[in-house]
Amino acid sequence: MNQQTIQKVALDSCVVIDLIEKPTFTRRVRKSLKGKSIQIVLCDVVLNEVQKVRGYSQEKIISKISEGLKRKIVIVPVNDEEKIQAKQISSQFQICHNGDNKILAICQVKNFILVTFDRMLRKASEFVGIAVFHPLCVAGI
Repeated sequence: MNQQTIQKVALDSCVVIDLIEKPTFTRRVRKSLKGKSIQIVLCDVVLNEVQKVRGYSQEKIISKISEGLKRKIVIVPVNDEEKIQAKQISSQFQICHNGDNKILAICQVKNFILVTFDRMLRKASEFVGIAVFHPLCVAGI
């Protein structure tokens, strides 16, 4: 029996905002993901950041991304273990602000791939051993 592994991909807030606000970008990402066994994951920290910055409700954020990418979205809360890991990441990398360190921690602990435009976050991801992609390179996942 050949069972296909589903890879979980976490989106950073900058990617989420572009998926909501830029239909052309959304179509491009959807096309890149077509045929791949990928589950889209949103960290609760990302939901809160997008809600704070853009004023979208969590329901709107989830539905717009789900509709745009034609995939079910899974919300993952940051647990205590990941909060501890986030503090350790912050002590190693001063460039990681409070939200980024939690995103990195959840990706590290749960073995998620991170997708972000943020160059510094991509660099920190590489240092802590997290697979990371620029959104326009997700076809390589």
